[in-house]
Amino acid sequence: MSLQAVPAEGSVRVSVEDTGRGISEQDRAHIFEWFYQGKQTAARGSGMGLALALGLTRLHQGQLTFTSNPGQGSTFVVTLPLELPATLKQDEDAPLALPAFALEEGISPAPTYNELPATYGGSEALVLVIEDNPDVNAFLTQKLQPHFQVSTAFEGATGLRLAADLIPDLIVCDVMLPEISGLEVVAQLKGDWRTSHIPVVLLTARNAPEQQVEGVQAGADLYLTKPFNPTFLLESLRTLLANRDKMREHFRRELSVETVTVAPQRVDQKFMADLTAIVEANLTRSDLSVEDIARSLGISRVQLYRKVKAVLGTGVTDFIQGIRLTKARQLLLDDELSIAEVAYQLGFSSPSYFSTSFKARYQVSPSEFRALHTTPSV
Repeated sequence: MSLQAVPAEGSVRVSVEDTGRGISEQDRAHIFEWFYQGKQTAARGSGMGLALALGLTRLHQGQLTFTSNPGQGSTFVVTLPLELPATLKQDEDAPLALPAFALEEGISPAPTYNELPATYGGSEALVLVIEDNPDVNAFLTQKLQPHFQVSTAFEGATGLRLAADLIPDLIVCDVMLPEISGLEVVAQLKGDWRTSHIPVVLLTARNAPEQQVEGVQAGADLYLTKPFNPTFLLESLRTLLANRDKMREHFRRELSVETVTVAPQRVDQKFMADLTAIVEANLTRSDLSVEDIARSLGISRVQLYRKVKAVLGTGVTDFIQGIRLTKARQLLLDDELSIAEVAYQLGFSSPSYFSTSFKARYQVSPSEFRALHTTPSV
């Protein structure tokens, strides 16, 4: 490393030289990109060092250049002005418009994420980031926080525990994790009905097709190879949330038909089938509570609420009410049952409360529904 003043240019040069394998021709155009680690390197790093160095250098209105000879090494030169530029002096007391990480995503400056619409309000959807590299973890957190709530973990076991406890809306997970790999994390998440519905994005520096197939086979919803475009990641997360909304509508449609039990063909469907079965077995209980159902399923009240909210977009109490009212349509077709008997069979505290709830859902009273759907006996 050497430091040299260049008075004629009003600058100072800092040179850093190594005697490594050098930079190949195919890597030279990409070494300043975020997360790029080169085609030939065997070292495991974050792929952020040079991108960050370039951003910091340009922040001080300097330049970062390099020369490299394959097999002999590389030299990186940072050239900085000796005096603070006038443009920076004018804004010396003003806060920086962009943080260092937001500078130079590639070769030219990228827009800040605050310019992008926060579709989910930046406070409702929760994203869990599982990434063992502190720099990458911090980078992802910074990019996502303007748009989502963010929780982080640095290894797979902690990530799995947080996923089960918090029931996040999305999970971003690195493949190369200590002890438990990202692929194993995804497989466990998808096999646990508490977390099976959560979309998972896998991040990896490995881009071999067979490795991407492994990620998809494990259950990942999206597989991104580093370097990735942070804007693309953000929009992908939004798309995954939108697709999950469509899945909610699917479950709601299945639960609105006369047969309310969902066939347990997938993990989420198995959960809905178990939940529905518990509610149906206790329909006569007017005191059936969320705590009772959570206890029957062996989970906490919060976990049950977040799971039902994620899958159906509704609360547990509304789900119970929906099951009761759907069942009510079947029982009202039986002329031998009075409306009061139907109400008590379904756990409503009074016939009047049943009638009010039924009309709010179907826009007709129970008696009107019965008149429209039954044939008067001759």
